[in-house]
Amino acid sequence: MSSLWRKLVRLHHPDRFAHEPGKLETYEKLTSAINHARDTGDLATLREIANDPDGFIFRQGWGSLDFRDGQQIAQLKRLWESLELEIVRVLESTNRLRESAEYELAQLVEKQPGLLDAVAAKRIAALDAEVAGLETEAARLVAEIGELTGDGGAGIA
Repeated sequence: MSSLWRKLVRLHHPDRFAHEPGKLETYEKLTSAINHARDTGDLATLREIANDPDGFIFRQGWGSLDFRDGQQIAQLKRLWESLELEIVRVLESTNRLRESAEYELAQLVEKQPGLLDAVAAKRIAALDAEVAGLETEAARLVAEIGELTGDGGAGIA
């Protein structure tokens, strides 16, 4: 959305028409509408302006501007093409995310909020059992070493 907003503001900025007072006021209103749409997250309005700025201005009752000269049409086409590329990039990124293990885990946690806690608790219990087994084995080895050395394992901690 911010990419679309930047392109629209650049394309329709009132400073471009400082020498034409009639267009300047209309472009100020259009830029204000673009900024308001961005501030409120209104992607539909930004797309409407990008697709048909003259129609948007007309529907707002701000008069009519001629967007039909070649330079502005070329700019709008470039804007449209860059938006299409951005949409493809976002869709590809979204698809890669959905295929990742992290996304699958996030989906599972969303469906089962206690899942991570349950997995962590099982892992903690397994580690506690392993530690207890190792402590038992260590005590056995201390006793065995004590028997072999004849000091009862007093020097082993």
